Amino acid sequence: MPTYVVTAYCEKCAVNHPTAIELACSEQISPEKNLPEVFEGRSLPPEIAMMSRNYFLCPQTGKMHKQDDNTKMFLAKT
Repeated sequence: MPTYVVTAYCEKCAVNHPTAIELACSEQISPEKNLPEVFEGRSLPPEIAMMSRNYFLCPQTGKMHKQDDNTKMFLAKT
């Protein structure tokens, strides 16, 4: 089963950064689809639904940031 890491778009440096959230999905997911598109018609997994509380590190700025907008979060194959 493919494993994906949730990436979040960083408003500070305009790059997607990996978060600490990983998911196993039984289907192949396009990297161009954001989270609402991937889970359209289904409820978001709990670990993703709570993403607005999680921070990620921006290697460009060296600071922690969070992304509240699910349309700016994607899944990248690990």
